[in-house]
Amino acid sequence: MRFQRIGVISALFAASILTGCAEPDQVPPLNQLHTRWIDDNTAEDGAEPDAIVQRIKAEDFSEKDSFEADFRRHVTFYFKDGTKAHPTEGDIWSSVALGNHAYVTLHYPKGADRLAVLEYTKQEKNWILKGGLHDDVQNIKKDDGSTRGLNLPFQAIMSSSTLNGDDSVWFFHTKSQTILLTVVPKQDVQGEDWKETMLVNGQTAYFEQKQGRANLYYVEDNQIVLLSGNVSLAQLKKLARSIAPVEAADFPYS
Repeated sequence: MRFQRIGVISALFAASILTGCAEPDQVPPLNQLHTRWIDDNTAEDGAEPDAIVQRIKAEDFSEKDSFEADFRRHVTFYFKDGTKAHPTEGDIWSSVALGNHAYVTLHYPKGADRLAVLEYTKQEKNWILKGGLHDDVQNIKKDDGSTRGLNLPFQAIMSSSTLNGDDSVWFFHTKSQTILLTVVPKQDVQGEDWKETMLVNGQTAYFEQKQGRANLYYVEDNQIVLLSGNVSLAQLKKLARSIAPVEAADFPYS
């Protein structure tokens, strides 16, 4: 099953994040920033190692401008030819920061058909990398069966994982589009620049849009259902109404 395969990949991804942390029994100070070296240079299914990206350096960072702008300055791709580069705006397929949680869907540059989802949590004014998952960009099989009642705007590959034994992420993608779905605890997000909208069932939701990308969330049973992707707001709203209640055993599938 694809869910199981991605779960293994995610575990390997988490294990490949190397830091210069304190001794294992010591708890680092709340505001201590680390650098992570992510070794994700091997394709899936025993394929040859990726010939383009060798390592990714991801630094924790203090918020200065915006989450996305700060993220781009603190992530660096190291390539096999010895060069390096920060992600461009085009390399980011989705990006959302809400309260103390943030997620980025990052497409590897220079023709490396690989996607990564990175999860951050906010401690005071610092964004701390907590984990992630990744997957190859592949052709879509017509019988993939990933939708399972979800009103997705495209036929997609589904990757799913529990990050750090806590947050679950559902990650749908084609060769050019992606949607990330997750649930986070309800929290105070007052002052953040989200606009109000209404779903077809009359439920209040909140959104933000940026150059072909959209983010949407709604509150249910003291939790926040969060959607992010390089799709339209209308497409996210249609998807939101096909998602099962958060307490459903097979969430998000109906």
